[in-house]
Amino acid sequence: MLLTPGMAAFDMDGTLLNEASQMTEGTRAALFKLQEKGCKLVLSTGRMFGSAQVPIDSFPFDGYVCSNGAAIYEKDGTLVRRFYLSKEMVIDAIHALRQEPIYYELHDTNSNRWMVQEDRERLEAIIEQDASVEGVSMRQFAFYRLARVAPLAEMLQKIESGEAEIVKFFVWDNNPERLKRVAEQFNPWQEQVTITSSGKQNIEVIPHGVSKWEGLLYFCKTWGIAPEQVMAFGDAENDREALTGAGYSVAMENATPAIKQIAKYIAPHHNDDGVARFILERVIGEPTI
Repeated sequence: MLLTPGMAAFDMDGTLLNEASQMTEGTRAALFKLQEKGCKLVLSTGRMFGSAQVPIDSFPFDGYVCSNGAAIYEKDGTLVRRFYLSKEMVIDAIHALRQEPIYYELHDTNSNRWMVQEDRERLEAIIEQDASVEGVSMRQFAFYRLARVAPLAEMLQKIESGEAEIVKFFVWDNNPERLKRVAEQFNPWQEQVTITSSGKQNIEVIPHGVSKWEGLLYFCKTWGIAPEQVMAFGDAENDREALTGAGYSVAMENATPAIKQIAKYIAPHHNDDGVARFILERVIGEPTI
């Protein structure tokens, strides 16, 4: 029996995109077929809206849940809901993170990736250490092509004035023990933040209570779609709430064991057009090779 979702939500990295951070033509074609059946399509990603646009190449999604649910956008890119971290917490956390030998970014509601200028040399050394480590190429691209840099005093002023509304701290390192130690530094703010992850080599600090699923529920309400009619695809810890809440939860073959365990369905590997193959076989009813 074919599945009949009213809305389909897609994580990007490790799910909709291949390891080269591309959405293949096969995936695009499958999504168009799903859309033609009347199913609403939503990007559900840890990425900011701006960086989410690059790999999809103008594909007409019906909505966007970005920054793990901290920023929600309509089809035309209008920001309709946002949740950001408190100024005091962000400023204190910056001072703490600057003492750690880790890579970090601050993401704001305007899709900016901020870095402190005084930390630039140190961060560059971290991402140039080993090009074979998972996630390094993406960090290098963000560092050299996407990041906005400001002196510490200017960065703090932007936060204090409200010019920069920080929705997320992104912290990356190939040492899990170091990541654990950094996560523990946020314990004083545990009532203000949620700590999640989009991969084994990062942690993402977002406002408390925010999740991709809460963002998807905004569209459920807007479009009159029951949670049982939502099909959610994901592969990592920041997909947990969406896969738990959706009626059709789909984990990728490359997902972590913990995420596979909570999903009702398993799609093929993201490098094998897994999303497209699942849609064609289980929703559209077309055999794939």
